Amino acid sequence: MSDERDTQFNNFAVGEDESSGQPHFVFSESQMKEIDNPYQRSGDDYEAPPEPQPSEGGDSAAALYYDEPSTLGKVLRTIVLIIAIIALLVSSAIIFLHYYESKRNKEKAKELADIVSVNEENNAVGADGIFEKYRNLVAENSDFVGWIRVPGTSIDHPVVQARDNAFYLHKGLDKKYDIRGTVFMDYRDHVDELCKNTILYGHNNLDGTMFSDLEKYKDLEFYKQNPVIEFNTIYHNYKWKIISVFFANAEPQDDNDYAINYIYPFMTDESFEEYYQELLIRSLFFTTVDTVKTDKILTLSTCTRDMDIKGHGETNARFVVVARLVREGESEEVQTAQAIYNPNPKHPQIWYDAHGQDNPYRYAVRWYPEGVEY
Repeated sequence: MSDERDTQFNNFAVGEDESSGQPHFVFSESQMKEIDNPYQRSGDDYEAPPEPQPSEGGDSAAALYYDEPSTLGKVLRTIVLIIAIIALLVSSAIIFLHYYESKRNKEKAKELADIVSVNEENNAVGADGIFEKYRNLVAENSDFVGWIRVPGTSIDHPVVQARDNAFYLHKGLDKKYDIRGTVFMDYRDHVDELCKNTILYGHNNLDGTMFSDLEKYKDLEFYKQNPVIEFNTIYHNYKWKIISVFFANAEPQDDNDYAINYIYPFMTDESFEEYYQELLIRSLFFTTVDTVKTDKILTLSTCTRDMDIKGHGETNARFVVVARLVREGESEEVQTAQAIYNPNPKHPQIWYDAHGQDNPYRYAVRWYPEGVEY
């Protein structure tokens, strides 16, 4: 090849490769460092970039970039932290209050139950026909009409009756505010001479108070162990054999514009026969308890969450237990061994919606009570 020829190209030496005759670049070590990292500067010639300066009219965009986001971020983080602490304190207070009220309610219920149980065998009756064992409760509250006791549950409560079905929703036996209310009888029912259908209502707070434990009757085995309910009025002692347990909707819109009227006290004997057939098809299981059209029944009604649909809030729905009065001279024993689950009970439309199933009873005949108030 020819002698190496050096030329200057952009301050770098350029020559020819002896073997190939091709031009190549020749860099010094300092030049290589600058090529490898063009942002690296060293030596006495290096000058730091100027600091951003505010404009004459106020803070520059650069000043905002370097300062304000940091301050704003701290403020936002502080606000979020304060909100989180407040939310934690409020939720903790709500949980504590719920626990405290539930505990207090259970203690009060036990105190009353203990007082009544001491005199349970005392069936002496006063001149007004009222049991002496209930005399003090009547004196405390003239709305007191009886006592409900369900074996295998925490249901062991006084029963009251007001002039409407709203007064005792959130009042205790002492008529003071109590979020769990008191078990109460339908205002239309009679105490001295029972109606065809005596209805009792109680809240379900999912905490073992009032009628919360009533939903234990969704389980057939529980029913088999506890087939008889005790509900006494201030005038008479009664036992009741369970004949049906079922779900019901409170709003017609939740069952194709229909809501079964299971809380009607005055149905005729003939209407009751039709109603009993409705009870059978709706019941979660079939009992072996028979009925006749002259029987009187007891209905226990409470709320349930079994028909809530995710994302739609709580459904205004009920869980219902119906029992018939033990007849005069009839044994209180129930042969439960033959009781079986109903393979296809009739539910409100919203139950099928909540459980993702088709409603086979969508176009079934609808039952309505017939009777005359007395």
